Amino acid sequence: MNNLGPAERFLVGAVGPPGKRRFYFQVVADGNRHSLLAEKQQVQALASQGWRSLQRSGVVVDTEAVEAILATDLDIVDPAGREDFRVGTINVGIRPSGLMNLSFESDRDEQGLMFMVSPEQFRAMVVIARKLVRAGRPICPWCRLPKSPEGHECPARN
Repeated sequence: MNNLGPAERFLVGAVGPPGKRRFYFQVVADGNRHSLLAEKQQVQALASQGWRSLQRSGVVVDTEAVEAILATDLDIVDPAGREDFRVGTINVGIRPSGLMNLSFESDRDEQGLMFMVSPEQFRAMVVIARKLVRAGRPICPWCRLPKSPEGHECPARN
């Protein structure tokens, strides 16, 4: 596991049109960018479960600092197939200081990254992740599957 130390930036984003998007976590530490390919569900789970854990810990998040982070350029850089690895497991730990330890492990081999973010960096990622998840394809009210832009053959309506 490669320990990056404190992250300068921690981003989440997607590349491609809805239905064909590739989701990435990007970490910049010590001036180096690391791109981790993820599933939409992993983005959603880290945002919701990580945020709940942070809230339960009692750590105070500076909302002005979160807004300042959100006001910066938060677009990810498309790694164009050169991601570090595909995410398998994500672990979150919260230090007494409020800093969060995050570790991402590969789903196929022994690769992994570990780094620290501030609660404000994490909260900004949560805000972006929620927007990304909502920006996906609309869900069919009958079968609960995503509708394709080319049309939707609903199995529940046949």
